[in-house]
Amino acid sequence: MTERWLEIEWQGQRRRALVQGRPGEALVVALHGTGGTPRLMSKITGLSAKAPGLVLYPAALGEAGSEDPAKGAAWNAGAGLGCPAFPESDDAGFLRALIAALAADTAFDPRRVHLAGLSNGGRMAYRMALEAADLFASVAIVGGAWDGSGPAPARPVSTLIFHGTDDQHIPYAGGVGAKGRRVTHRGVPETAFAWAQRMGCAPKIQRSAQGPHHLDLAQGADGIEVGLWTIAGQGHAWPGGRAWSPSADTPAPDLDASALILDFFARHPRA
Repeated sequence: MTERWLEIEWQGQRRRALVQGRPGEALVVALHGTGGTPRLMSKITGLSAKAPGLVLYPAALGEAGSEDPAKGAAWNAGAGLGCPAFPESDDAGFLRALIAALAADTAFDPRRVHLAGLSNGGRMAYRMALEAADLFASVAIVGGAWDGSGPAPARPVSTLIFHGTDDQHIPYAGGVGAKGRRVTHRGVPETAFAWAQRMGCAPKIQRSAQGPHHLDLAQGADGIEVGLWTIAGQGHAWPGGRAWSPSADTPAPDLDASALILDFFARHPRA
């Protein structure tokens, strides 16, 4: 597995991303949460060790345009979702420009560009699925939120969602979390159902279980799928991954989100 840093000029600033993996196949873009870093996202998820191709870990900005995690580095996921410390940043444009810069010197299949996000990165993944359906084949969201806003996507985007029932940042049942930004959220099942409707899926839900956890799957035309993994007893974490820090919530050990996400991505290339 190779590793390097990719840097571009964007809005008058140097922006960067960690690139890991093997060129020539799919590209997974993985967005860290608030206060995270590219290397921490790689460590938490273990995506690079499991992905057959490249994984791109972009860095968000915090106060005064700094990458310093202590300054609240976060993605500009849109109004109403807990604004980042540097709201002037055009992060949607940055992600497009970053992928274009990578494509200029590194081989990957443009039909197999996928997006995964954790927490605030998951919120950004919702936004990009609506605004950049021409770019991303499918998306995965772990511990993220969507408030129902945003444009109609240029095409439906298959989406896999993971959320813990004990999440205190974005409560599974909705409302204001005891931790994190003081934002009122819709319930996660309600959000997933509304998202499935936005993606043109039929209201019929198929449920399957893996131990105490279960997947609710909706299907639409041309193989589009929207799935919600409900992770019993887990808080704000990446299932099967590592905790953000010694004091952070413990990931569920009996469900491997990264493996499930990569399998989902492999089944949903862009037409």
